[in-house]
Amino acid sequence: MNRGECKHFIEIWEEVSPDSDSKQTTKKNRMGEALPEPKKVAEFFAKKEFRGGGLLTGRMADSVLTETTQKFTWPYYEYPNPIADKNWIIHEDKKYQILYTLDEGNKHEWLQVFTKEKDYD
Repeated sequence: MNRGECKHFIEIWEEVSPDSDSKQTTKKNRMGEALPEPKKVAEFFAKKEFRGGGLLTGRMADSVLTETTQKFTWPYYEYPNPIADKNWIIHEDKKYQILYTLDEGNKHEWLQVFTKEKDYD
């Protein structure tokens, strides 16, 4: 793979716990405790590939694509931090839940991130 294939602008987001000193959180649970808030932690270009989807079907004409999976690939140095299930990807106003990652051969050259499209919460 070469760097020129990375044509899709993506953002990496995660849930961040508010500082104990910070009084500025707006979201609190019923007990008054501060809730984690979404925060953008990185943005860069990646390669995006369609991997497959699931069908909800009754009749062939009524088939609906219910879940699609995508693979995003980028140079390892763009975001060398571990990707966890607390992270998600935003691309073209769509949210992608991270399923798993692959660093082929542990070479730290290209990171492959397998995702599924998810509705915003």
